[in-house]
Amino acid sequence: MRTPSADDPIRPLPHHVAVIGAAGGLGQAILDVCRTEGIRFTAIVRSRPERITNVPSGSQIAVVPSLADCTLLGRAFSGVDAVLTALGVTSTSDDRTALLSANMATVEEAMLASRVDRIVMINSLLAAKPGRPASRALRFFSSLPGRIGRGATEQQAVADALSNGAFSSLRWTLVRAGVNARGKDERPVASPDWSGALNSWLPVSYKAMARWMIEEAAGGRFVGSAPLVSRRRQQGPTG
Repeated sequence: MRTPSADDPIRPLPHHVAVIGAAGGLGQAILDVCRTEGIRFTAIVRSRPERITNVPSGSQIAVVPSLADCTLLGRAFSGVDAVLTALGVTSTSDDRTALLSANMATVEEAMLASRVDRIVMINSLLAAKPGRPASRALRFFSSLPGRIGRGATEQQAVADALSNGAFSSLRWTLVRAGVNARGKDERPVASPDWSGALNSWLPVSYKAMARWMIEEAAGGRFVGSAPLVSRRRQQGPTG
């Protein structure tokens, strides 16, 4: 467990989270933070549950082959405080049943049936806020063939769905961020937009992003918004 300091106070943490896309890099990092902090988790995977190891008492693995399956999702969400998504477009997620954008109504229905109303979703750093036009950069990447184009299209589709009323009965946060396995492990900074913030365009590590999402799930600082989350910009010498 962490100890508080003046620069890094202890934030509230949830007791139990469901992680959609738990087998990927960010998903595994979320599970690692849960193990360290004693947070129970339900690791939701489409297949191959053996990829999730070291499951503590009180935690579980849920195989949900399709995000269109409200019954299985409802069982997976039972007893959790919040749902976290760690989804990406991969070679195994070609069909609509693997896409959040195509199944947000079902996810919402399953969450409400399980009496959980908090969801934190990862999205691209290039994404515009819901309700705003797609950025030029994201439109460019969406036009590319293959996985890159499909991934960018999916990220924009989620933002567009939120602006059109998806998850309107939930307390959602759309995290716009860049993450990778080699990012510096530091506490990220978050802001509603770049203006006047200490953000940079540098990605954060999976572990740092996982902790930020877990803390936001309980703290609720950015409910109903799409913060930009990144590494702190390096400050030059002063004086």
